Amino acid sequence: MSRRRKQSIAEDALELLFDLTGLYWQIGALASVALLLASFSTYAWIDEQYVKALSSSHLGQVAYSYGWIFYLLPLLILGIAIMFCVKSYQSYRREHYYG
Repeated sequence: MSRRRKQSIAEDALELLFDLTGLYWQIGALASVALLLASFSTYAWIDEQYVKALSSSHLGQVAYSYGWIFYLLPLLILGIAIMFCVKSYQSYRREHYYG
């Protein structure tokens, strides 16, 4: 018999939001907009940090070689936002077109 791994609070909240999006499309739309704004602001902050790292004498070569790693966080947030967009659109269509 296997034990279920204990989830963190963030995982539980994300799962709850995703389940509520299936019931109410408005919640998914709000979560999508919030995550899109978070993704864009994270991108702007990381882009600024990347430019600072490139101009640094110590981190310049490392940032130049592995700079793409900096942009994984905004892409991850954007991917989650797209998942919420799709789920809320499916919920909207089910509510408005299938009665």
